[in-house]
Amino acid sequence: MLPIWFGSGRGREYLNMGSVNVDAFLIECLAWGLLRAYGVEKPPVPVREMIRRPLPMFERLTLLELNLGLYDATYKLLLDGSRLIAVDVGKPRATQRVGMARELYVAFCHSSRAAQLGWPSGEKSSVYGDLFARCLLMPTAWVGQYWAEAVSVESLAALFDVPARVAARRLEEIGGQTASPLVQVA
Repeated sequence: MLPIWFGSGRGREYLNMGSVNVDAFLIECLAWGLLRAYGVEKPPVPVREMIRRPLPMFERLTLLELNLGLYDATYKLLLDGSRLIAVDVGKPRATQRVGMARELYVAFCHSSRAAQLGWPSGEKSSVYGDLFARCLLMPTAWVGQYWAEAVSVESLAALFDVPARVAARRLEEIGGQTASPLVQVA
């Protein structure tokens, strides 16, 4: 088992992650690295602005906002080599944010930087995109920091500007063994 410690106040919280999942660890590191590269220090993560002002590794990436109908967001490689994340403006803001974060991961997996790194999750970008979105929008360190301030999953979701189901899933991933009442909320 891999213990991870975080927190303050009454003490450090222990996270029991079970067996080591290297891909999940790398995805968490990638999300944290992007937050550092963009200079984001607190929630909510400005994912829309991250796409509008892409880092060099996201060369030729643009954001298109329209009514998609079927998807909250999608990534497309265009014939001219440019790349696009389209987001459905008809969806709730929190849902749009999660979709954009997920597709930002897909964009990374299709980047030349991911190829240079031999990124292990490239072939599984659709599988790991949701995990990346949760890691980017709700980093473990920040969830630990704001854990004591939130009184419910809904208040934590509002703080991070994500749907309550996403916040609940993230809490399960990083805090299943803690004494926080948040874990008990469905």
